[in-house]
Amino acid sequence: MSQTRDDATCHAANAILIPPGAFIMGTDVEPFYGTALEQSKHAKLDEFPIHAVDLAPYYIDRYPVTNADYDAFIQSTEYPPPAHWNSARFRHEDAKLPVVGVNWHDAAAYALWAGKRLPTEAEWEKAARGVDGRIYPWGDDFEPFHSADEEGSVEGKDSDSHIARLFTDRLTHVDGRTRVSSPYGVDEMAGNVWEWTADWYRPYNGNRFRERDYGAKHKVLRGGSWLEVRDHTAEQYFRCANRLHAPQDYAANNIGFRCVQDVTQEESRRYSPQVSPELISKYIRQQKLRNLYIVKARARRNSVQDFLIATILIGGACYGIMQTEYALAALTGGLIGFGFLFSASVNLWRQLKARHRLKQLRRTYNQSM
Repeated sequence: MSQTRDDATCHAANAILIPPGAFIMGTDVEPFYGTALEQSKHAKLDEFPIHAVDLAPYYIDRYPVTNADYDAFIQSTEYPPPAHWNSARFRHEDAKLPVVGVNWHDAAAYALWAGKRLPTEAEWEKAARGVDGRIYPWGDDFEPFHSADEEGSVEGKDSDSHIARLFTDRLTHVDGRTRVSSPYGVDEMAGNVWEWTADWYRPYNGNRFRERDYGAKHKVLRGGSWLEVRDHTAEQYFRCANRLHAPQDYAANNIGFRCVQDVTQEESRRYSPQVSPELISKYIRQQKLRNLYIVKARARRNSVQDFLIATILIGGACYGIMQTEYALAALTGGLIGFGFLFSASVNLWRQLKARHRLKQLRRTYNQSM
């Protein structure tokens, strides 16, 4: 019984080289940001802070592991098949669907047999995101394309390119969505299956968020699946920086995996870093300052705006409540006014918080220069 594949077959035809160098990982999210920043719109606290990660070159599978791939592993090793396979086999028409119903141990066993391994969180995110810090593998907009039936004929585009038409609420063949590939040409990094990674679910360095599942308890899942399309949560969960986690023995019909393979030391000498860590770190610093300036300006404007509305409503209520026929309307207006007053105070707090963070960051950056 063969336990590993022949070395000559280890480099799958669909493996894609991810060049060495740094990239932007995580999301710059703070509680007071709210939706002021597009990057933070759907972000979760376990994605904080945004940071630079420098990686050596590696190969990553262009597609998730399919039923056909996994069947070859089973036939070679007599490993138990997924529980939902009838008579220990899959239907012929499902050969190119991503294998699901596999837990972390199953995925790791396949990777070992294939002469590969599961990707780290950073390797998965870089392959999906590239070096520009984009929100989704295909860019910053959830729906970057226009459909012909919505806006008429669009040059170079057709109705099938509309993002809502590409993603369905069921498993699909792994080679059917090349229009939403990552910058490196890696496909299916969102919309088909969640994918197991090698890493435990732990906080990033500098993350102050307390999560009871942190530690050597759960493994991280990345991507976003067909189920999010059904639940109408795809815009949130298809983001490159989004993190999910589950116990190692957990399996579901929307969880699969893909593999990576290390580049040999001799081969790695042929590649130069795509982007230096210093350049990415400098860009991140600039973005953090820019984001805080945006938050401070918007919070100041909203605070003044809400305070003026509250003053008018509360002032009108004080006058109207003395008129019997207007008392109820005045009371209602006064309550709404206090709501605007609360909103004004929240925005004032955001403004002060952003100002404080700006001072902290400037001081930190000046000390590090």
